[in-house]
Amino acid sequence: MKTNTFSIVVGDARCNMNCPYCVSKMTCTKAPPAGEPINWNRFHTACKVVEKAANGLISVLMTGKGEPLLFPEQISQYLSAMNGRFPLVDLQTNGVEIMNLPDSQLHVWRNMGLTLVCISVAHSDPRISNNIMEGPDGYNFWHAVNKVRDAGLACRINCTMVHGGVENEATVDRLITACAVHKVEQLTIRAVAKPNISKSPKVAKWIAHNQPEWGNYDLYSYMVNDLGATELLRLPHGACVFDYKGNNVCVGNCLTLTDNPEDIRQIIFFPDGRISYDWQYPGARIL
Repeated sequence: MKTNTFSIVVGDARCNMNCPYCVSKMTCTKAPPAGEPINWNRFHTACKVVEKAANGLISVLMTGKGEPLLFPEQISQYLSAMNGRFPLVDLQTNGVEIMNLPDSQLHVWRNMGLTLVCISVAHSDPRISNNIMEGPDGYNFWHAVNKVRDAGLACRINCTMVHGGVENEATVDRLITACAVHKVEQLTIRAVAKPNISKSPKVAKWIAHNQPEWGNYDLYSYMVNDLGATELLRLPHGACVFDYKGNNVCVGNCLTLTDNPEDIRQIIFFPDGRISYDWQYPGARIL
């Protein structure tokens, strides 16, 4: 068995955005209870499991069923507990709270082992992205990108394609260009999707009525046939990484299953001690 990502759930289900396509609201794995202390014994067990399955491990991802940056103390605790044992540690966020962090905090986390911050967007224009993701007025994710890079951290933009956002040739081109201008190290673009069983019929219905013009196949074809991008990597869960004019662009997907039974996309640790390998099914438990 090998895994690509060690996903660590930070905090509970609270979030400061209200994305109508939120995958977290659809997955059946329950969020950690508010105020639940971290089960450190199980966390260190999860680290050992990941290390044993590290053939193919790419990175650690601190993520959440809500917004991880609403729980900065927990982020610090996890980084301290990992104590540099994993070389690549990413933080997934919508970026809003980056602008509220003291300037020193990102530097502190970098020195504790954080290497990359992944910011979720829906369009290259912050106003359009904010409107789709129902974020706070005036939030500009490009300012958050600049703050991340000023702290010496790498940045990835993670864009989910939906109707009215990034969804066709023109909007894809603008996003790739904007990422290059802001010196974003990695860009992932993927069509919105819903799991086989959705816990939220409301979100599933929104997705059904707001499919983008392009799907992942159209995006892949555009990268290869129109842009002439060079395919660098093909990951087990179907994502493809390209070089396009020196820019790292990944055509990803929102789901976690792989075609190879020997591959697990991620091992997931929840603060209450659950160790899982899939977001969709509560029964996908290791411990």
